[in-house]
Amino acid sequence: MRPARIKFYFLITTLVILWCGNFIALKVCLRAMPPLGVTAFRVSGAAVILIFVYLFSRRRQGLHPLRKQDYIFFFKLALTGLLLNQTLFVLGLSYSTVAHSALIVTFGPLFTLIFAWLRGQENLTSRKILGMFSSISGIVLLNFNSDFTLQTQSLLGDSFTLAGSMAFAYFTVLSKNVASLYGSVPSTCFTYFAGACLLLPIGLPFMLKVEWLNLTWRSYLAFFYVAALSSVLAQLIFYYALRRMSASRLASLTYLQPVVTTISSVVVLSEKLSINFIIGGSLVLTGIVLTQRVDSKQFLKSLSKGGLR
Repeated sequence: MRPARIKFYFLITTLVILWCGNFIALKVCLRAMPPLGVTAFRVSGAAVILIFVYLFSRRRQGLHPLRKQDYIFFFKLALTGLLLNQTLFVLGLSYSTVAHSALIVTFGPLFTLIFAWLRGQENLTSRKILGMFSSISGIVLLNFNSDFTLQTQSLLGDSFTLAGSMAFAYFTVLSKNVASLYGSVPSTCFTYFAGACLLLPIGLPFMLKVEWLNLTWRSYLAFFYVAALSSVLAQLIFYYALRRMSASRLASLTYLQPVVTTISSVVVLSEKLSINFIIGGSLVLTGIVLTQRVDSKQFLKSLSKGGLR
């Protein structure tokens, strides 16, 4: 395997791990702060870090200047990807469990494919549809009990998470062109700065009510994780990957989140694997293969032409 491909798949694996850990970290943060405060802290903290990253990168690389017409566009990205997606996701997680939220999030790639198809960015092929429905079926089966009864949570929490997943899907499609034009660092920085402007006035009152000096070390670690790792590092990798693969193909990686979460519960909590997990996990992996094989030739061609920086 070429070094460029090894580097790419290593980053993709890191992205999935960061996304999965984000569920647990946010649950810890919600014990200390309401959902709107957590979202505002996460986005604002990430924006501060990204400003320094952007200034350092700009000095070294001489990045593309921001066009005037893109200011509104980045606020549009912040509205869909941060204000709506993050707020709805955290609200849904506050009314539900980590595993169930991970289940609902897997419906995002289906929205992404539809949005990308409507914008003319991707073709709605039968293989893509088959792959996505295979993965969705696997995720559903994965969350059934041994007696094939589904563990359902609050309808309100499910609705919040599903709406946030739809917002993230639209954000992914919108981000495709801007990621190619500006690169991962500027795109992430501009989006989070705009998001901080939108969220900070809403969440600041909740942040000020927290007794920060009395928090546990787990809470500090969780707040650092959601601001620096799952927001900054994961988002930089997300834009990096988005420049080298289709929107729906990248979004299909969310199918791995419930699988990784379940495996973690087996390792940490000594839970036993069920036949539902084996069959459901097989359907998920089959769906991912079907979804990603569509663009494999184009992906290899892009690697041979431009490489991975």
